Amino acid sequence: MKTANPTFGLVLTGGGAKGAYQAGALKYIAEIGLVPQIIAGTSIGSLNGAVLASYRTFTEAVQQLNQLWDQLAQVEILRPHTGTILRTLSYTTQAFVPTLRIWTLDFLLKQGLLQDSTAIFDPAPIEQLLRQTVNPNNLRRGIELWVTVFPSLNIPGLGNNLLVDLIRARTGTDAHWLCVQDFTDDETLYNVLLASAALPLAFPSRKINGQAYVDGGLADNVPLKALAARGCTHAIIIHLQNGVHWNRYDFPEQSIIEIRPELPINKSDTPIIGLIDTFLDFSAERLAELQKRGYEDAKRCLTPIIQAFSTLKHQRQSHDNLINSTQRLLNDSPL
Repeated sequence: MKTANPTFGLVLTGGGAKGAYQAGALKYIAEIGLVPQIIAGTSIGSLNGAVLASYRTFTEAVQQLNQLWDQLAQVEILRPHTGTILRTLSYTTQAFVPTLRIWTLDFLLKQGLLQDSTAIFDPAPIEQLLRQTVNPNNLRRGIELWVTVFPSLNIPGLGNNLLVDLIRARTGTDAHWLCVQDFTDDETLYNVLLASAALPLAFPSRKINGQAYVDGGLADNVPLKALAARGCTHAIIIHLQNGVHWNRYDFPEQSIIEIRPELPINKSDTPIIGLIDTFLDFSAERLAELQKRGYEDAKRCLTPIIQAFSTLKHQRQSHDNLINSTQRLLNDSPL
């Protein structure tokens, strides 16, 4: 449900399985009573945002989100097994650096690992989970949610659409921000959410009103612009990586609090392989660790701010009490 003048928003970035970190951070945010009026998400951040917007109260939504991440380790969310992909990418990393970006897709195609040249994983499990978790009618009545998608060129007969989209993203093609509550058709609404998480190579693109879309993280993994365009002046951003190629000074009108991992969040520093392995690790131990770290980092980031506001509030109360006491003395009749 769209808010007339949203002032406080939440930005959830993309990062695959690292989305469990956001669930932990949100647990602390709910505990201290903060409730966003508007949410913007990219990729896994969009799916987390959809859960948050699907429940009556924010506290209940956060509880449901954490329960979902607790259960994800029991669901075969990725098919085929990630070991096959990692071994393949490991080979290409060793063989084709520094031209990895060009050669990785070519190698996967030649080895027959991408039969249709579009996706490695079967999208059915994530589709089923989304339908079980997110009720479209509740979502339309919930917190205003914007998701980031990238318009794929999707040239017929060209097996290498990913490289085209990467070049377009790096040379200035903008991401699109879609408000989920604008879509009245349930299937289109689900496709909007799945499009935002359609990581190229991993999952297929999604068509919305005739346009093919893929993961919005190609061009905008920190979709604060979507909130700024709605006039939102205060926002919390939950990052899923330590070093972020994003400049908060591009938003001089917004007051921003950033929650980010204090320790390295990727499982390995190995180029490409460490990133992919981190994105795809849905093991119970890993997800529990990320939820715990998200909670602790949110507490570390927000506690000093809460304490500062509390101190300021007490100072103002003391100041007001002093003024009122002085005024009463001045108004007293002379003895």
